[in-house]
Amino acid sequence: MVIGLDCAPPALVFDRLAPVLPNLSGLRRRGAWGPLRSVAPPITVPAWACMVSGRDPGELGLYGFRNRVPGSYGLSVADGRAVEAPRVWDVAGAAGKKVAVCYVPLTSPPRPVNGVLVGGFLGAEPPFTHPPELGPGLEARFGRHRPDVDEFRTEDREGLLEALYDTTQLHFDVARALWDEEAPDFAMMVEMGTDRLHHAFWTHLDPSAPDHDPSHPLVREARDYYAFVDAQVGALIERADDDTAILVVSDHGARRMEGGVCVNEQLRRTGWLTLKEEPTAPRALTADMIDWSRTKAWSTGGYYARVFFNVEGREPEGIVAPAALDDARAALARELEALVPETRAARPEALYREVRGLAPDLLVFFGDLRRRALGTVGGEVFAERDDRGPDGCNHDWDGIFIAAGAGVEARGPLEGLSIHDVGVTALALLGLDAPDGWLGKNRA
Repeated sequence: MVIGLDCAPPALVFDRLAPVLPNLSGLRRRGAWGPLRSVAPPITVPAWACMVSGRDPGELGLYGFRNRVPGSYGLSVADGRAVEAPRVWDVAGAAGKKVAVCYVPLTSPPRPVNGVLVGGFLGAEPPFTHPPELGPGLEARFGRHRPDVDEFRTEDREGLLEALYDTTQLHFDVARALWDEEAPDFAMMVEMGTDRLHHAFWTHLDPSAPDHDPSHPLVREARDYYAFVDAQVGALIERADDDTAILVVSDHGARRMEGGVCVNEQLRRTGWLTLKEEPTAPRALTADMIDWSRTKAWSTGGYYARVFFNVEGREPEGIVAPAALDDARAALARELEALVPETRAARPEALYREVRGLAPDLLVFFGDLRRRALGTVGGEVFAERDDRGPDGCNHDWDGIFIAAGAGVEARGPLEGLSIHDVGVTALALLGLDAPDGWLGKNRA
């Protein structure tokens, strides 16, 4: 039984909120646990897909929620069709194991499995289950299919909390029903609500945040939601018998966002990016604003910056000669790394075993993820807030790993855990070897 809590960080689960998380803390006491190092970039897409496929982002060709469309300057939103590699449940199913998969990101549209699957984040159009007829029955029993809340960057904190409780209850109700009724050999679910809570409530969760007020009512509200999630976990794991191994994992962590860097504005000021018209006010950069005949590089915003060069023969109006790309990358990397201390500008071939698709030419992590990369032009280079709405949280490198139950040695704290260890460990606990080429090792 694998339970995923998106974005759950060690600082909360293992430390600050541990007293109100009796079920997660109880699993730690009888098992093994530790911080789980994510992939680069540490984002829901691609992290969950890497966790369960034994592949890195470059091998999957997934560098974020949106990825370049070859032969254009456009981006497409990833869904389940972007993951071509077999995942843990595919390997288990091929070995005759029955599986039940619920709300794991990038499982929509659903593919056939040896069991049942309810599609997860990024994709909610019917059919959203395998088999297709499972969906209407679940909706009749538990309500409309909702892999995620509708909006989390909002000033309506009370409305968001109501939506979080509602969707989280739905997800765990479905997971418990499928565990009871399908009796799977392998089950996995992912709850996105923890991530959404962090983005909206991080100021109230992190005492180091400048605006943190320990007496604010939302401090209690944020803590209470975590306690609610822990209770839902408890109600699920109590259904597991003595022959069941339980893993609780997250795809990445969370940390305070200390402002942002408007990368495209920096590129514009330093001559890498040229616009058709000078902006009169800050606005999001779109491809139609760019004078491609005079632009060498541009970027997309996000938890990290994806910087692309306008390369001859690769981009429709490329002007950077392929032979000059390495020198251009090195020069721009030095410029961007000088903007904020502890910034790293990495080439994809240095991070991944293979680079598929149209990868960023540079992946830039500002301030070791303290600052977000913003895509706007026309204002200042440095910004205090996210350009997409209220958000006090950026992602961090380490998520959580907790293992307990059958086949798990009660070893206490572990070090050096990798997100890739989860898939290999799950297969080992099923008595199966990971396929050749999978990253990770058995940590049970």
